[in-house]
Amino acid sequence: MKIAITGATGFIGGYMVHGMAREGHSLRVLARPGREDAVPRPEGAQLEIHSGNLTDARSLDGFLKDVDLLLHLASAHDHVPDAEMRAINIDGTQNLLNDAKAHAPQHFRFWVISSAVIGAPVYSYYRDTKRIQEKIIKAEKFDWASFRPTLVYGVGDHRHTAPLLRRCGAKSGRFIVPHSGLSKINPVHVEDVVDAVIRFFDFTRGVDCMYELAGPAGIPYNEFVDLTIAAAGGGVVRKNISKRWADWAIFLKGLVTDVTEERRASAYFSLHHDHDISNAVDELGWKPRTYAEGIRQVAATDWWRTPQPAAAAK
Repeated sequence: MKIAITGATGFIGGYMVHGMAREGHSLRVLARPGREDAVPRPEGAQLEIHSGNLTDARSLDGFLKDVDLLLHLASAHDHVPDAEMRAINIDGTQNLLNDAKAHAPQHFRFWVISSAVIGAPVYSYYRDTKRIQEKIIKAEKFDWASFRPTLVYGVGDHRHTAPLLRRCGAKSGRFIVPHSGLSKINPVHVEDVVDAVIRFFDFTRGVDCMYELAGPAGIPYNEFVDLTIAAAGGGVVRKNISKRWADWAIFLKGLVTDVTEERRASAYFSLHHDHDISNAVDELGWKPRTYAEGIRQVAATDWWRTPQPAAAAK
């Protein structure tokens, strides 16, 4: 099968390239101009690189020609301005759909690997752009599927996993957790995300398919931190601060500066982030590893101990 992949230079996308190559698929990867060298090149893989940008429709011309399936992972998150986020997540997806209508075969399929934040009750513009993204994909004639992973961790993630391990692996200090730390979080290992997508190749439903991808069960945030400290061999001590004191600190800071992000972060620790993965388990036979098992595997080598330059971590 010929598979096109966006977001291949990212953390999850890199794993997806390797996973699809292991399955023997022919790959066409989209890379922004100047980022071609960052595309993974698995040994023996049938891989071609299309230089283009999601925000430039002309640069995508022919990207999906003769492609059987698109795995769309490229995404802009909350760390970029809203206008750029919309241009990539919404307009970029429409540009891909337009190229598919012009060049892809009739049996073309569009699978998006997005984020479980789509269903989260806390507002974010990122969440809304991903909801719109799904809607415009559904509106087209192509068979589609949506995979919604929650917090993804794994070896090579220098944006989230490595900094967390370094913080938890410190010889001393405190790890402050706002509120009681009893709200649940449900991380998923990056290799388990790839495994779910691969398993879907052998499942046929014929109608819209959406899969929440998370660990086997949610764990309290306190446990999440404690397991990470243990895996990293750190000497830091987790300490909770009450919601009352957290709110006071935000209020006082708000007297002199904008605290929108702090309020959102505080709300995050008040909510359960547990996800229903039953259809992935029942339909695909998917069995994600627990966070306790996964974080021990991820922390077992020293890859995370040395910070990477910002450009190299993208």
